[in-house]
This record gives sequence, structure tokens and C-alpha cells, in this order.
Amino acid sequence: MNNYKFWITKLEDKIFWLYLNNPNNKNAFDLDVVMELNQILDEDIGKNLNTIRVLVVTTVLEDIFTVGLDIKWLVTLDETKAKDMTRNLQNIFSKFENLSIPVIASIRGLNLTAGFELMLCTDLIIAADNAKFGQVETKWGMTPAAGATQRLVRLVGPLKAREIIYTSKVINAQEALKIGLVNEVVPLAELDDKVKEIAGLIIQNSGKAIALCKQLIQLGTYNNSRGFQMEGEAFQECFDSGEPKKRLKSFLSRK
Repeated sequence: MNNYKFWITKLEDKIFWLYLNNPNNKNAFDLDVVMELNQILDEDIGKNLNTIRVLVVTTVLEDIFTVGLDIKWLVTLDETKAKDMTRNLQNIFSKFENLSIPVIASIRGLNLTAGFELMLCTDLIIAADNAKFGQVETKWGMTPAAGATQRLVRLVGPLKAREIIYTSKVINAQEALKIGLVNEVVPLAELDDKVKEIAGLIIQNSGKAIALCKQLIQLGTYNNSRGFQMEGEAFQECFDSGEPKKRLKSFLSRK
């Protein structure tokens, strides 16, 4: 296993635990965080799929999965870097989604924007009772950039997807369960045990059969590459207008 600055990895009983570990910045995503994730997918996971049966993505923090994209980083991007950022996010998150093994998101605390979109790439979502979720880009004059407009609708339907994205509201764990955004909500102290229990049930079954089922379910759910491309173009159009930087800088000045 490699050592990383922003992620902690652990392989235990055929379960690969991937912890987001950027506590000084509230687990915010920037280019370095995402590129480390890409390296983990290629090296630590991709080269060990013969021994890894389940991947769990979670956080070292009790009250924050991630606040999403790093605002201070976003306001430094020019138009070219913003376009590259969108392309990198979509490519790496798609690689994450297309892993042949089942992926469980274990969510504690607040989960916004990029973290929300990463969660949408997983197969199962188990939430602690303190979890909160939001896709809040429209608040800052932007569209989602890493697939939420395409993936959220398949989980909660178009009506709820529009509501979550248009309003930028943050919903709690119980509402997430009610609308079908998560599989289960458990007390915070029981989250790890519940995830281990579910992973254990998966491991008892055929890895090959599950990999094929995962591929077939994805084909049956959606396959619209043009939608992802248009999402990236929409983000770029918003970013190029200058409105997001204006809104984000105003927020940072108030803080």
C-alpha cells in the first residue's frame, strides 16, 4: 500500500477501506485530492482486484464527509483550468463508478457537491444519522461538474433531482432515506459495523457474478455519454460568465 497525503487506505478481510483525510480543510476536494484518488484507483485497487472484494469509501471525521470543492481553490482557476478540472473530475469519478467490485459509501456528517457526486458513483449508500446531503452549486452560480445531473435522477427520479439541484437545499439522513438517496440510516456509533455486515454478505457470494450484475445494472439504468459532456459544457459556460467567482469571493469575504 502507498502512503497518501489526503487519503488513508486499509485492506482488511477482503474489504478495502478508503478514508478521505483532509481534516484541516474540512475534507475539501481540490486537484491534489482528486489526483491522489486516481492513483489509488489505478495502483492500490486496480492492481489488487484479485484480493479486494468490496471497496468502502468513508471519512476520518465524525461530522464531515466533505464540504465539496475547495472554494479558495475554485476562485483561483482561470477558464482553461476550470475546463481541465471538470474533465478530470468526470473521468476519475467514472473510473470509480466502473470498478468491477461493489463500492459502499459510508457517510458521516455533511456531504456536499463533489463528495455528493462521488457518493452517486457507488453501489450502496449507508448513512449515519448525522449525515446531511447537498448539491449546492446553483447557489454559487454554477452547475454540477462531476455527473450529478446524470446520476442523481436515476436514484431519486427527475422531480426530486430537480428539487435538490435547483434549490441547493441540504437534506438530512431521514429525508435522504425517504426519497431513496440512501439504502439505510443507522446510529453513528453503529455505522462501521453495519457496513462490515453488508460487505460480509457480499463477500459470501460470487465475485464474478456480482461483477457481471453490476455491469448489467449500469446498462439498464443509463448510458448517456452526451449528458455528461453537456454537463461539463454547462459548468464551463457558467464559470466563464464570472458569476461563480463573484459569488464565491463575496462569501469568502463575509467569512
